[in-house]
Amino acid sequence: MWAIAYGMAERAADAGLGITVHAGEFSPANLTAALQVPGLCRLGHAVYAVAETRLLEQLVERNVTVECSLSCNVVLGAVPSYEKHPIRQFVTSGVAVTLNTDNPVRIWTTIGREYAIAAALGFSPSDLLKFTRNAIQASFTSTERRRTLMDEVRDWEVSW
Repeated sequence: MWAIAYGMAERAADAGLGITVHAGEFSPANLTAALQVPGLCRLGHAVYAVAETRLLEQLVERNVTVECSLSCNVVLGAVPSYEKHPIRQFVTSGVAVTLNTDNPVRIWTTIGREYAIAAALGFSPSDLLKFTRNAIQASFTSTERRRTLMDEVRDWEVSW
């Protein structure tokens, strides 16, 4: 199955599309294969990547952004609590992290709530802005749009 996914991802990446894969939410089983996907930019969840140092190193080496969905991971049982979520380990290891809702209707969350949870976990306003910058950097949009969004964040930060 991965060979099929690799072929499709390679064609999509060659066409200029961004590639994200959801893997590693409930076990590390598919993380090694997911990290081999051609053009991989983002990895959804990946909470089990912290189980093996080499997986964290590959995330950093390949400049793969991890989409952290704190509430989703807790509600679905991927992690036992917010406090035990590996987001801090990702950040400490140098992995680019974004905050996400994943399934906001079923999980009853919003992006604002995810940021509030991260703040309650001890992430500073500067850390939260870094998550936003990471999200912009990893977004599947034009370079011009990313630049505009980064300028807006910088302008907001200066006025704050």
